Amino acid sequence: MQAREFLREHVRATREKHFGRTSEAEIDAICDAWMNDESNSRHRYDEMQKVIGSKLKECTILDVSSGCGTFVFYGLLNGYKVYGMEPESWKHEFNRLKAEERCYPKEWMSMFVAAVAEQMPFANDSFDIVSTYQTLEHVQDHKKCFAEFTRILKPGGALFMRFPDYRSTFEPHYRVPMLPLMNRSLMRLYLRFLRKPILGIDTINYITQDRAISVLKDDFEIVDLRLEGPYNKIRNRFGLRSTFLAKLSLILDCLNRAFRREVPVILVGIKRRT
Repeated sequence: MQAREFLREHVRATREKHFGRTSEAEIDAICDAWMNDESNSRHRYDEMQKVIGSKLKECTILDVSSGCGTFVFYGLLNGYKVYGMEPESWKHEFNRLKAEERCYPKEWMSMFVAAVAEQMPFANDSFDIVSTYQTLEHVQDHKKCFAEFTRILKPGGALFMRFPDYRSTFEPHYRVPMLPLMNRSLMRLYLRFLRKPILGIDTINYITQDRAISVLKDDFEIVDLRLEGPYNKIRNRFGLRSTFLAKLSLILDCLNRAFRREVPVILVGIKRRT
């Protein structure tokens, strides 16, 4: 079976089982993205480059969870030292099919590891960078995950995180409006009313920006990457604390996106050396 056909079957089955019927156009868009190793993840490396600078290619990078491999393959194609960790077996099989079709070096598949974020098979101080992209809302235990990130990162290492803030009024997986941190029993009733499967809500563990910062603050210096651009100009002009601007930007984001789009959290944490 060809990689794209394999991917399409699993995307359709997984989404319909957990979140409801997905249009063919949306499935095509997902497959296009996950087949695109050449540029789909470029923006993530660009974001890291802004923080790390010219030494990025000297860093050892781990992607948690690496999914369909675009971040890892993009990195390997462009000379980065990057590994991927992914718990779902079908995604490892897809990556193997894609790698074979594109004649990637066979040793690249050894850069992928099957594991969960709460228990990672890496030694202490193994990585310069850990990146987790749209993943933290799916893990079972946030504290255990953050403890593992702290353990495997070298002192001075960087933790890049992107995830939806569930204080917003939109659930991005079901693509429906919701109440902030909506009671889960009420959410199930709501999904049944909308005639959508409830299996998906059991794969989601609500997380917020404040929750992540509160768990990490003792071990990391946290920077909100959304403070770049206009927020940075305001901060520099008026001398406002970044924590205040982070909360203000989140409120503005929530108002702007109310009931129609997710509110993203984009943070980087630098692990303290002592």
